[in-house]
Amino acid sequence: MNWLLKQGDILREPADVLACSGNIFLNLSGGVGGEILLRCGDSMQRELHATLTKRGIRFVERGDVVKTSANGLPFIAVLHAVAVNGFYESSPAVIQHTVTNALREAAALGARRVALTALATGFGRMTMRQFAEGISPLLSEEFPPIEDIVICVRKEFERDELAAALPGAAVAMGRCVPTTASFPSARLR
Repeated sequence: MNWLLKQGDILREPADVLACSGNIFLNLSGGVGGEILLRCGDSMQRELHATLTKRGIRFVERGDVVKTSANGLPFIAVLHAVAVNGFYESSPAVIQHTVTNALREAAALGARRVALTALATGFGRMTMRQFAEGISPLLSEEFPPIEDIVICVRKEFERDELAAALPGAAVAMGRCVPTTASFPSARLR
């Protein structure tokens, strides 16, 4: 399995599944979630809140992964990976657990390429080095049929920090942007 590090817009990264940060209330309030809300409207937000209502709960637990439809994004599904508690606290162990859950879910969906955000590094206040510490044990694991995991961050220095902390990951110098080829997710539909 290949781990790639890129800088740019993860919502434009060609992948089968997007795994992005979520909070326990499943609110698309900031970071990638906030950007999804801006670009796609509130349909994904309604789907997330309907999940809570259907389960009869007000919030999910740290470590949970909640799947939604892509709601206009070029993925077969979006996985909202909750790596923080209600106070936005996390740890490398929680990152490892949550990313493992997200990758298992993506594999169950038949994904070959997963776009992954650096969970808990925004509002969660984890450093890129702490995020890297959490996923480092996963670099040698396999989640068939996943072939590529692309961690896409907004800033070049964040990508460089991850690269320094994850010597087993390849740094893609290109930005996270669409190609002229069709998205891989089309073969899974």
